[in-house]
Amino acid sequence: MTGATSVLSHINKVVEAARQRGGFDAVCFNKMTVLEAEKGRVRGEVAVAKEYLNTIGSTHGGWLSTLVDVGGSLAVASHGFATNGVSTDISVSFLAGSKEGDKVVFDAQVLKLGNTLAYTRVDIFANSRMIATGSHTKYIARETAAKKEAAAEKPE
Repeated sequence: MTGATSVLSHINKVVEAARQRGGFDAVCFNKMTVLEAEKGRVRGEVAVAKEYLNTIGSTHGGWLSTLVDVGGSLAVASHGFATNGVSTDISVSFLAGSKEGDKVVFDAQVLKLGNTLAYTRVDIFANSRMIATGSHTKYIARETAAKKEAAAEKPE
């Protein structure tokens, strides 16, 4: 996979596959738009809907945590993985609120990609202001092995 266009195409396929599978992944990806993707980095956007709000009318911390999870997973997938491992750790700091109708943009990047673990950082913005930042660690040994096996099977 080379070039930003093919990375974006791959990420859109990962998102569509999640939508088709259903379950919680489909809920997460249903209203999201991928804006940009390159190897190790993905930016996406979601409009804040009423169901993403807490009791005081601001974005719910659980929803922002989900964006850290989803964003970090897509950043890992941008390395050519068809699946993106399982979460081993996630941490989110909430810095400000946003409200219904705001466009929330996440910027997710892989900080380190090893053979078994991937470390990501996801920054979330609304109205050009950072509202949350998080780190997300994924166990990717199965994905790494599958990618190596597929590369070994390709004729040169």
